[in-house]
Amino acid sequence: MAENSVVPDEIEQQIIAILPSILQEPELWADNRSYLTRIMGRDKSGVDAAGYASINEEVWIKMFIQRLSALGRRLGFTSQDYDRQRGWGYDVLWRDLSTGGDWWVTNGVPLVLCCDFWVSGHSNYPSFEPLDKLLVARAEHRVLMCRHKYAGSVFDRYTSYIRQCGITKKKDRYLLLCYVPDDQKFHSHVFAA
Repeated sequence: MAENSVVPDEIEQQIIAILPSILQEPELWADNRSYLTRIMGRDKSGVDAAGYASINEEVWIKMFIQRLSALGRRLGFTSQDYDRQRGWGYDVLWRDLSTGGDWWVTNGVPLVLCCDFWVSGHSNYPSFEPLDKLLVARAEHRVLMCRHKYAGSVFDRYTSYIRQCGITKKKDRYLLLCYVPDDQKFHSHVFAA
């Protein structure tokens, strides 16, 4: 994992800095446990019957998307959340738009985000579907958020997958964010191909 690890740039540092504040939000930890979890209860650490702390994933994703979109706007980009009406394939998309003239022209795509919170959190292997979306994005920053018991395993599998992809270009950057339920925090890894 370390051979292509890079130091987070300014934008990646700002994204990473958003995470701890979201984890402090009380509504994030609302009782969203499943029927099985409610029947079997939690142990003293707050972990549910399935082995995960009862983080409200839907609320967390919404908070992260809203804050990441707001960061994009503060940095001067047109920032759009995932909108089923418009059909964006990403949870967040920052665009550098030229708005003069008759047409709005995209000059660049500074960032795309895909959230794979649920899928990779409930299987032994992370899903590659959201990573495939990032691989085809020609964004400067490609961000993937997921949940898994072993962040290092996710980072190793994803970086290996990126390396093997035929369309990966030298210097493509990926910010991988993984929530680990056991320690109730996010781990991050910046990878450049």
